[in-house]
Amino acid sequence: MQAAPFDVQSIIARLVATVPVLRKVAGAADFATVTKLADFVPPCAYVLLAREKAEANKPGNVSPGAQVRVRQRAIVTFGVVIAVRNYRQQLGAQSADTLQSIVGAVRQSLIGWAPEVDGGSPCMLQQGGLSDYDGATTLWTEVYQTQHFIGVNPS
Repeated sequence: MQAAPFDVQSIIARLVATVPVLRKVAGAADFATVTKLADFVPPCAYVLLAREKAEANKPGNVSPGAQVRVRQRAIVTFGVVIAVRNYRQQLGAQSADTLQSIVGAVRQSLIGWAPEVDGGSPCMLQQGGLSDYDGATTLWTEVYQTQHFIGVNPS
């Protein structure tokens, strides 16, 4: 059993393997380096852990200062930020076809797929929407939900 937060590397690996049109798939550290829309290398995607919400688990009685075995289900929410660019015309709407195709491929890859984690459940789309755009670059964010189990097993 482990108590670490959900690791989005499995999501990144899934997108790399199943959506080859993406030139780059990365995580929060790489996303944090982007300061303006022109910095993206589209088409690309960034997977970000948004939230974990653990369910309460009543472990029973325990002596003060002792630690008992605990296993909790954690609902995981993560985002996939997708960037596309169109140079043909300086209109954000011109990238709509490319965006639709890539968003469809990302959804095809993730919806119903269960990450290989303790208690992993199939990913489900919660929402998607336009995050930002300029004359050539469009940023779209998808929000998904899955679960895993965390816990401790003291020796």
